[in-house]
Amino acid sequence: MTWQSAQIQFPPTAKGLSDAVDAALEQGKGEITTALSRLGEISPSFAMNPTAATAIGSAANQNALVELFGTDLRALVVHPYQEGVGQGESYTRHLSAPNAQQALAGKLGDAWDNHKPSGPLEAVCVLFAEQSLRAFAERLKAVCQLFPLSELCEAEHRAEQLLRLESEKSVLPGAPLGGHWRPRRLTQLQTARWASQAIGAEIASAHGYEVENSNPLEELQALAAKKQQHLDTIRATTENLVAQFTATGNTYCLFATGEARQIASQITATRPFDHDHGFSAAMLFTAAPGELTVLQELFGL
Repeated sequence: MTWQSAQIQFPPTAKGLSDAVDAALEQGKGEITTALSRLGEISPSFAMNPTAATAIGSAANQNALVELFGTDLRALVVHPYQEGVGQGESYTRHLSAPNAQQALAGKLGDAWDNHKPSGPLEAVCVLFAEQSLRAFAERLKAVCQLFPLSELCEAEHRAEQLLRLESEKSVLPGAPLGGHWRPRRLTQLQTARWASQAIGAEIASAHGYEVENSNPLEELQALAAKKQQHLDTIRATTENLVAQFTATGNTYCLFATGEARQIASQITATRPFDHDHGFSAAMLFTAAPGELTVLQELFGL
């Protein structure tokens, strides 16, 4: 075989697959028109599901849920690895608990921050601290599972990397040698993927008519069983989520109200930890009065 000029074209085999289902799709369009005509002749009387009466009020519950969780708030995180917040150099960065409290209070008065909260507020402040880097990293991991705030997750990643540096030596990876055979799939090529998706949609539509040859009673029974399973699943999901909200260690929380300056004073008024807890992080959530119900209940405030 020799090199030859090539002209890119749509694969004839793929086009044949598309043509193979054209007749079924055209007939399906006609049958839909006929079915719509028959539906117009059916009497609209039908039996109501008894559960519908029991479920009255669900819409109000949905609105209440949106109100409960649809709160606009401001969130602030301080940790040792932020410039201007943590103390120390490079690998020895730390932040004692009292200094974390001071950092929160200072940010409430930061005139250069355009997102600084103002006016009447309520605030939930969360502070956790440890005396060793290892314990701090473990605590960050547990807290990030419940509060995956980007700043907190960055601190967790940094703490884990510092722990790894303590136990492992740095190794510079060597450069790869030459080219290597790699396993690939044809659909990793964009043009092949486009063709596969376009024709796949046609074939799937035709297959939809094929499966209509099944027994409608069996389909209804299967649908009822699937719905029962779905109801069990969504209930179990909520119960599993509730079980995850367990204590994440020695954590202190504060609920405060008032103007930003008053909240700052309440944050620094007492010290749940001393400077011997050199690894700490804190979160501060602020919102309009009455908007932090979920966080208050979450921390038992």
